[in-house]
Amino acid sequence: MNIEDKELAAFQRSQRRKDIIKNIVIVFLLILLALTFFSRSIMNYTLPEVATHVVAQGEVSPRIRGQGTAVVDDPYTVNVTQARVIRSVAVREGQEVKRGDVIYYLEDTESEELRTARQELEDQKASFTKRIFDGSLSDSEITRMRAGNYRTDDELQAELAAINRRYEAASREKASAEAAYEKLSAQNDSNGESGNGGSGEEGGEGGEGEEGSGEGSGGGEALPDEQRDEDDDDPDDSDTSSTGYTGEDGEVETMKTSQEKKLEKANIRKIDADAEYNEVSAEREKVVNSISAELELKGIQDAINKAQAKVERLEKEEIGAAITAPVDGTISALSYGAGETTAPDSPVAVIRIQGKKLTVSITATKEQAQKLKVGDEAEPQNPWEYDNTFKAVLRQITADSSDPQNSRLLKFEIDSDSVSAGDTVQLQIAESTKTYDLVVPNKAVRNDSNGYFVLLLQSRQSPLGNRYFVIRENIKILAKDDTNTAISGAFSSYSDYVVTTSNRSVKGGDQVRLSNEMENEGQ
Repeated sequence: MNIEDKELAAFQRSQRRKDIIKNIVIVFLLILLALTFFSRSIMNYTLPEVATHVVAQGEVSPRIRGQGTAVVDDPYTVNVTQARVIRSVAVREGQEVKRGDVIYYLEDTESEELRTARQELEDQKASFTKRIFDGSLSDSEITRMRAGNYRTDDELQAELAAINRRYEAASREKASAEAAYEKLSAQNDSNGESGNGGSGEEGGEGGEGEEGSGEGSGGGEALPDEQRDEDDDDPDDSDTSSTGYTGEDGEVETMKTSQEKKLEKANIRKIDADAEYNEVSAEREKVVNSISAELELKGIQDAINKAQAKVERLEKEEIGAAITAPVDGTISALSYGAGETTAPDSPVAVIRIQGKKLTVSITATKEQAQKLKVGDEAEPQNPWEYDNTFKAVLRQITADSSDPQNSRLLKFEIDSDSVSAGDTVQLQIAESTKTYDLVVPNKAVRNDSNGYFVLLLQSRQSPLGNRYFVIRENIKILAKDDTNTAISGAFSSYSDYVVTTSNRSVKGGDQVRLSNEMENEGQ
């Protein structure tokens, strides 16, 4: 190979290396260009996608919602006073009836109340008979009380007071006689022991004195209790000597001492007092038993009279073979079916009288009720279930008895062929509409443990274009309806767009990308 060929080959090799380097540089630059061009798209693909809505002035119309049971305003309730078995039901709910039309046919049996009342009457009569003939009453008392002649409470009190006075007097006399006898008996025992060594002469003198004294007090009427006690305590009568004299037979008789005579008298008084006490006690017990029996029998007689009156009343109220409608109207409720037994004094049917309206009551807060007025109209929450004639008008606003301080009861008058008594009706009524400066969609409002807030959209410039971030802003809710919420907050330093939805969870400070489909929602 000559020199020229060698130089040509070297040149060609050098030229190929330059081409390779140039191609590598070109590829590198193309890659950089591609990365620069697609960097925003790649970054956006990894960021949460959000939809936004502009914060603007708008109207908010809050709604009050609730449900209640339709009832007849001042309905006529058909009641029965007795338990009877329903044989069949002659009408259905919603059916019009005239006065006298049969509602229920009944089994042809006597009511349980009447049977029970008659049994109670018989039981009371049996108790009266058993008590009055138990042997504790005299024949005259039995005759008097069987005739229904009972003494008054004043008469019973007077009889009891009289026997109690006698009983107390006999008790005092008994106690006094026993005390006097015990005292004289003790004195006699003491004087008998000390009088054995006394002088016969002195004893004779004492005997004459006591004999005279004894004769003076032995005859005539008995001394009063007080005088008896004084004589028993007289120290001059404590002589225990005796006087001896010679009779025709020459024997010496010994006369009773004065002390022994006193003891004998005291014993007689004690015996008499005991007898009187026992007699008065027995009489008092008889009087008390008689009064108790009379009061008991009087109570039983009163029970008999009440039972008799109840039987007579139930006999008059005894239902025939059917229960009929007492007024014209529409059957709005039936309480029983065939085979069931009515409860005493309970409603068996409710009749909606012609011209009466159905009403529904719902509960609202005091603040909500203050924004309403009588005459406002409500709408059904589920209008597709009712006909086009449905109309609900607010007729009354009253305090809710369950919470009168904070709650109110809204009573609506319902006019609709689709509503019957007993139906559950869901109503909604709009409060007065008001314009607010800051209104956002309901879905833009969020809350956590720190309260309510919105996520505001913030835009920042970069070499690759605008970047978007979300900022948390705490708010207060002023009003709310089905669609929008009126809020208050500081928005002057942020964009006036709020995040409404996102495909992933976002929080304050996160970078986000905008949804192209929803981005124009607020623009």
